[in-house]
Amino acid sequence: MAEIIGQGEVAALEIVKDMFGKYCEYLTQVKLSNMVTWEYLETFSDRQLKETIDIVVLTGFQPIAIRVQDKHHSSARMATIDNIQKLMLEWNGWQVVDVWHHECKELWKDKVNERSRLELEMAIKESSVE
Repeated sequence: MAEIIGQGEVAALEIVKDMFGKYCEYLTQVKLSNMVTWEYLETFSDRQLKETIDIVVLTGFQPIAIRVQDKHHSSARMATIDNIQKLMLEWNGWQVVDVWHHECKELWKDKVNERSRLELEMAIKESSVE
């Protein structure tokens, strides 16, 4: 497993493992370039080649990409970059879950408790992952 680098990701991974169970595979900091087909890869910028997805859940059905989004993702520039990334992932069969810092304040403290679980469950539910 790769290094987890962002705030909230340790707790998010622990909660996701509890939610989806031991029969799934869990990866962290997965290169975006490893998650798309070569047709998309041909169009990648140098920046996109360096992008990673925080948590990946391989369920045996539709794979899930979980992006733990801190406040710098709120800028117009990052919102545009994130939207392009999300569309690319969806076009390649991924379910994308965005976990926002302003919606998951307890999770951002990297605490695993009832409140952080509810915050993450809501983020996943809003992304329509079943």
